[in-house]
Amino acid sequence: MKKGYWSGQVIEVKNLQKWQNYLNKYTVIAKKAAENNTGNYKAIGMGEPTEMIQGDQLMYAALVEFNSLQDALDCYHSDDYQNALRELGDNPEETVIRNLAIVEGV
Repeated sequence: MKKGYWSGQVIEVKNLQKWQNYLNKYTVIAKKAAENNTGNYKAIGMGEPTEMIQGDQLMYAALVEFNSLQDALDCYHSDDYQNALRELGDNPEETVIRNLAIVEGV
């Protein structure tokens, strides 16, 4: 079975308190996924990137490997994750500028 992945990049944090509230809930989700063997959360870059191939800003990036694309989608749509997202506020871009893609492995 092909794996599913979340690929996320944080460009800028504008509201540190809201971002931290989101991360606190996200950390619980990551721990639960690790315990249930459904997700493998990895921070893959913190601080200044070694080399930017395209673009000019990146605070950090993360990669989450799931057992399947469906597991990745289910986690994103779960009540727990949607609750964490609400911590970013009604307009999340006022809290953080980031990218998140959910993709199926090859």
